[in-house]
Amino acid sequence: MACALRLFSVKSHCNLTNEAFQQTMFAVNGNNISQYQVQKVLKSIVKLKPIWIDMCVNSCCAYTDQYKDHIQCEYCGAPRFQDISENKKHVPRYQMAYFSIKDRLIIQYQDPVRSEELRYRAKYTHNGDFKIGDVFDGERYQKLLLQGFFINERDVALIGSLDGYQIFRQKTDNCWVILMINANLCPENRVKKENLMITSIIPGPKEPKHFNSFIYPIVNELKNLEGMLICYYFFKIMILNILIINL
Repeated sequence: MACALRLFSVKSHCNLTNEAFQQTMFAVNGNNISQYQVQKVLKSIVKLKPIWIDMCVNSCCAYTDQYKDHIQCEYCGAPRFQDISENKKHVPRYQMAYFSIKDRLIIQYQDPVRSEELRYRAKYTHNGDFKIGDVFDGERYQKLLLQGFFINERDVALIGSLDGYQIFRQKTDNCWVILMINANLCPENRVKKENLMITSIIPGPKEPKHFNSFIYPIVNELKNLEGMLICYYFFKIMILNILIINL
């Protein structure tokens, strides 16, 4: 299984097809271990699952905050739930995926190598000659320092990014991705695909009419994390004041 997990990592990084993975798995290991078995073991190791949030089928809004108890969309009138009998549980018609920021930071700080890499921000030397070498030379970050933020070397600085893209050549459907860039990593590594923290995926098909409802879970988690002390016995890790910083 260890060999299968390594091959699955290669498949993910190199975009190999499922058929290529199965043939390589059989040629290298001689075992017919399926991709389903590998994914099942991986899920038991990495405790990271999406949180599903109800949303409008026309992507007008997410049913959070002021919309959390609505049974139909305030903008287009589309019903929130499938049309099923009253004695059954409400089944949402459409959902978006949200991935916890805290859970992924915990996983990263449990790795001593990555924990050391995440000290880049604390080791960074500010350029005082008005030259911008990194986000930490920006005016916004410097003002946050004066306000008492990012004092501890384990503080985490996150850069939020939101953009939409069209998933089909016909350009009929839009999909929106909300991700976090971990600025505690050095610039040459923080924007690599494997280091980008996808936080939410808004599947479309149209541009959201109320973006704040989709961003609400992220803002809510960041507010809960701000000032939180997370300490692990073995690595003695501390995460404080997780904030979004903008240039």
